Amino acid sequence: MGKNLRFVLLGIQALITLILSAVIVHSIIASVQSGMWVTTRVHLLPSLIHLWVALIAALLLCFFYRANIGAEARVLPLLFLMISLGNVKILPLHHTLTGVFILNPLTVSVLYHFSLLFGSFLFLSSGLFQQTINPTKLGQYSFVGAASALLLSILAPVSASSATFLWEASVTNKLFLGVCILINALAVLTFLIAMFEEHFSRQTFSRCLSFILMIIGTIMVTVSQDTLFNSLGLVLYVAGTTILILVTRTYHIWT
Repeated sequence: MGKNLRFVLLGIQALITLILSAVIVHSIIASVQSGMWVTTRVHLLPSLIHLWVALIAALLLCFFYRANIGAEARVLPLLFLMISLGNVKILPLHHTLTGVFILNPLTVSVLYHFSLLFGSFLFLSSGLFQQTINPTKLGQYSFVGAASALLLSILAPVSASSATFLWEASVTNKLFLGVCILINALAVLTFLIAMFEEHFSRQTFSRCLSFILMIIGTIMVTVSQDTLFNSLGLVLYVAGTTILILVTRTYHIWT
């Protein structure tokens, strides 16, 4: 991925982060005024933290980028953009609290499903392209993955009128959710295999561990509405991004 394109994606992510952060702050103010803060904070705060951790990580990796840290570095800007986009899930709650429509429920659902599925695909691609596939083809595979994810997101059945959807956009189709979980499980497996490959190194181990933590953390934050899962997911996600930044900045994080 070229330097200019990385900065363009970073700019888009920063814009999404600022817009969604403003929406979350507006929602927090409305929830405090209406006495619903205790209920809504478990939805709003995880998304706010998730957004800014993703942006800070993307900023640092953009400047600390090393072409030889692994093929997955080519998709990191796009991957962090998808992670940030997944937080559109809080828009239905913002509408519930304020009565303001920013996007209609169908659009929110498509964006949410697309970010989840395409982000899962990018995680899997990051693992696969380390070993067996020509990294120069990564852009083509990413384009096919994005097109497929968008099509499936449009076709996926959604129950936008469900009670849970009023608090957070969610995956209401079990088949779609199963596909996302399967792709993420395969991504974790590819990184586990890479961690213990024949040419073992601390750099490879740390990089793979960081992605495993990010995958598990992101899926827990993005899919679940449970407070415990969201909290644990945030801890894993922050740990994963921290390790990835350290590995990218220097190859000797354990010395």
